[in-house]
Amino acid sequence: MSAPPTKTTFTLTEAADLLSCHRETLRRAIRDGELKAAKLGVRDFRISRRELASFWGARGGGELFAAEEAADEEIRENEARREREAVKAVDKKRQIQLTLPGAGEK
Repeated sequence: MSAPPTKTTFTLTEAADLLSCHRETLRRAIRDGELKAAKLGVRDFRISRRELASFWGARGGGELFAAEEAADEEIRENEARREREAVKAVDKKRQIQLTLPGAGEK
């Protein structure tokens, strides 16, 4: 399972799918204090993207979201570049030449 780039919290099932482990493994890690999670209801939890990445990295799993975040950053940079270029194009169209009276006369 690949996490959508805008997703910031995960259910136990989503987190387990992402890490290819069982939900009970994550429940046990939460109970033992190895993984921080918000408890909703009796057995429902939400785990933040940051906590999940930290948990995974602490166990030698490496970067969990690095490729997605790098791709997102590249998209944001490209959008910002296109926006800057569009502003420059509009600015060029708005440029006018002013001629001062008496300029160019000798």
